[in-house]
Amino acid sequence: MVPERYGLAQVGRYLLEQFELRRPGIREWTPQIEASLRQQAEAELQQMERQCRELGVDDRQYWRRLRGALDGILLPRYAKLATEEIALAKRDYGIWRGGDVVARATFAAAGFVLGIICVEVPYIPITVKWFPAVLLVAGPMLPDAVMWWYRRRYAKKLSSLVGDLARAGQTLETYRPLSELTRALEISSELADAPAVPARERG
Repeated sequence: MVPERYGLAQVGRYLLEQFELRRPGIREWTPQIEASLRQQAEAELQQMERQCRELGVDDRQYWRRLRGALDGILLPRYAKLATEEIALAKRDYGIWRGGDVVARATFAAAGFVLGIICVEVPYIPITVKWFPAVLLVAGPMLPDAVMWWYRRRYAKKLSSLVGDLARAGQTLETYRPLSELTRALEISSELADAPAVPARERG
């Protein structure tokens, strides 16, 4: 059995973090970008597998199945989510004028006018005189609030993807063929029983 830190959910979360470091610089999702991320993921997996062997667990069948799960779940779904997020970012999340100075000033003025209307119209239950000032101050922050909402929603989708990987990881371990587990345990036992080799003989 591989250590818990090499479970499907943990590996998937780490790869997503690495992908997200690159995503802000991607202006358009292309097959080349996706191939580059696949290469990055494979390089990371090879390093993890090597570390796992150094810990005395050589379970190649597990890593083969893990790669299949990542290739069938993580990468396709991340590609879809990232494509949508990149498209939204290119449109400035639908914010008028991208939330520049003119847009923020307009939002402030509109908020102030709306606040006055809310206070003066009799059938609106707002009577405090400072309400327009609140909207005047909050207006320029509207673009930031919109971007925060979209980014929070994107982060929740990534978290949901990690949750799905965790459930898939449980299945990956629960329904493994007995022959795979036996072979992995035999290899671990052989490594544990192997005599130590002096450093001068390794060279």
